[in-house]
Amino acid sequence: MRIGILGQGLAGTALAWHAHWAGYEVHLFDRGQQDGASWVAAGLVNPIVLKRKRLVHEAHHHVIAMDAFYARVANELSTSLFFPGPVHELLPDTASVRAWEDLGLEASFAPFIGPLYDLPHPALQGQALGEVLQSRRLRVPHYLTASRDFFAVQHHVHGGAVDTLTVANGQICIQGQLVDACVLAEGYPGTWTETFFGPLPFAPTRGEGLRISWVGDALHQAIHKNMFLLPDGDNHYQAGSTYAWDHITSGPTQAAREEILVKLQGWFSQDVRVVDHWVGIRPTMQDRQPRWGWHPDYPQLGFLNGLGSRGALTSPLLSQRLWASLVAAAGS
Repeated sequence: MRIGILGQGLAGTALAWHAHWAGYEVHLFDRGQQDGASWVAAGLVNPIVLKRKRLVHEAHHHVIAMDAFYARVANELSTSLFFPGPVHELLPDTASVRAWEDLGLEASFAPFIGPLYDLPHPALQGQALGEVLQSRRLRVPHYLTASRDFFAVQHHVHGGAVDTLTVANGQICIQGQLVDACVLAEGYPGTWTETFFGPLPFAPTRGEGLRISWVGDALHQAIHKNMFLLPDGDNHYQAGSTYAWDHITSGPTQAAREEILVKLQGWFSQDVRVVDHWVGIRPTMQDRQPRWGWHPDYPQLGFLNGLGSRGALTSPLLSQRLWASLVAAAGS
């Protein structure tokens, strides 16, 4: 079976791997632009929404599927896909330390609330670090690039924008290429998805972040408080990101840069230098729940969208479920 996948972000890449393992002939259609939401994503695999201290929906299932998925991809590519170490929550005082320990007593949180550690860097201001168990950080650009190179050799990668897509007589034609089934993994604004499936309840969020460096002691842990500070492993760090619901398509802003630096200085008293400033649009839905499925009239046409900032965690399981539903429908 020839499978077309439109979009090679986190969703499209996971879909392509599952199609490859199922023995399908994969055709990836992607512009190859490295400024999309997935390419600038922090790659955090974190079962806890730290800002609100709640679990990601189906966190346990996502972690199990994710572990198996990335281990298999890493084996196929003969490479390492993750930065070392888990994510840590910076706990500012004794009250927050007690709250962290109490959270670990709740049955649903217990598998993810780790031990406490002393602060590992002199510029960090707080009481302790709380480890988030089963968390990590995906090396997103490396994962996407290595996967694209793999599919370019083992299957088919088609560059450029897709401006023709038709469905007729049980086949789908994308840019003149016939496929037996196709999944739209476009992210925002989901032009082809909305053409065939109707309007999606998008609530896109604009995120900006900074790549920074400093002179002095290195930080090796991924830290969260009211934002993330993430080591890139090359004496540079990602700081951010912001959340905004307006001016979606505009470039980096001075206001976001200042917001990030002010927040960071509230708990990290290190003079930093801004090396780069990036912006991305997260394809989130109004209820923050991903959307996926197959077309009622064209059962060989499906879509997966709305992963938001959780794509590194949720794309393995959701893409697996999408293909499984296609196989189940074909066998019924």
